Formats: sequence, C-alpha cells, structure tokens
Amino acid sequence: MVDRVPTGIEGLDEMLGGGFLKKRHVMVVGGPGTGKTTFGLEFLYRGALLGDKGLMVLLEEKPEKLIENMSQGLDWKLQEQVDNGSIVLVSVDCFNWERLSDTLQAYVTRHNVNRVVIDTLTLLKMNTEDPFEFRRNIVGLIGFLEGLDCTVLFTAEAPYATREGAEYSLEEFMVDGVISLYNIPIKNERRRALEVVKMRGVRHSNAMYPFKITKSGIVVYREEII
Repeated sequence: MVDRVPTGIEGLDEMLGGGFLKKRHVMVVGGPGTGKTTFGLEFLYRGALLGDKGLMVLLEEKPEKLIENMSQGLDWKLQEQVDNGSIVLVSVDCFNWERLSDTLQAYVTRHNVNRVVIDTLTLLKMNTEDPFEFRRNIVGLIGFLEGLDCTVLFTAEAPYATREGAEYSLEEFMVDGVISLYNIPIKNERRRALEVVKMRGVRHSNAMYPFKITKSGIVVYREEII
C-alpha cells in the first residue's frame, strides 16, 4: 500500500481519500487570484506541523514579500516555521532549468525535505521560447524529481476562469495529478471553486466544490456542489 501525504487542507483530503500519494507530482492550476500560491504554501505549512520539512521554490516572488503578503490574511505562524527550518523559501531569479535542478537537489538533500512546491511553472514556460525545448525540459525535471524522496506540487497559471473554458496543457497530462481552481462569476460576485481533475492511483471525488481562503487557511465546502 502506497503511503499518503495529507494536504491538511480542510475538505480536500476527504475528496482524495486521505491525501496525495507519496512521491507523486501534482499540479495546481488556476487563474489570477484563485489561491494557487496559498494552496502550495498551506501544503508545506500543514506538513511542517506534522513534522515534514518543506521547500518552496519561488520563480516570481521574493520570500520576504511572500511572508509579508501571507501574514496580512492568515493567522499562521509562518515566520516561526521558516525560522526553525521546517519550511525553506528560496527564490530563483534566473530562469535556467539546470540551475533550478541544482537548487532542488541542494536544498532537498541539505534539509531532508519531504514536500516541495515550485511556484510557478508558467514563468519557466514563458521564458523557454522553443516549445520542444520546454517539453524536453519538463520531462527531464519530472524525471529528476522522481529520484528525490519527496512529494512535489507545481503551480501554473490558467487562462480560463471556469470549467467550460478549460484548455489543458502538455504538462497537465504529464503529472500524476491536477487540481483546478476557478473564480466563477455568480450574479454580482466571483466565487472560488475547486475540482480534482485527475489523481493517478487515487479514487477521488469528481464534483466541483466551493472553497474560501479563511484566516486559518483554505476550506473546501463539501456539503455544497457547484
């Protein structure tokens, strides 16, 4: 039986029957403001509370800015987890695939990391002009990560806001799991929703549920289906 890695996100682990499978690679896809970075950081934060060490590789935001932004809306003791080494935040300024792999190898080995978040694959794609080169590099990156003893979560931007407008990218077919976050216009407001599009080896809910980002983190409301 394959070990599970609970996300710690309220309502999501129930959808997944206990969490992600250990050492698998999951992509969280969504448009601006859907909560992708919060999702990735909560995966690490909840893991840290369970004794798992986490690494977040930031390709767009500086660690100090991320902590500042998160502290505005969340009651987490994030700085405490960073200070004690349970969560490592590192930014990679140069969009270089080899440098990214070297950074992952160094930090995962040095800090005995169990959970990794790469935020965001979209910038890597934007900075790789040749689509064939991007495909070759993403295949190589996933293969490289399979050799590390950790569960990996990628974030990626989506150009669509609803399920009806979804267009799936190559990398979504390559990873083990895809979770889509939506910002759905309902009357005079937008409502966040979550869907597990696929999760290899896991019997999961196929329904789309609303969720909110509360002071304590993400809450998926499984009693209500959109």
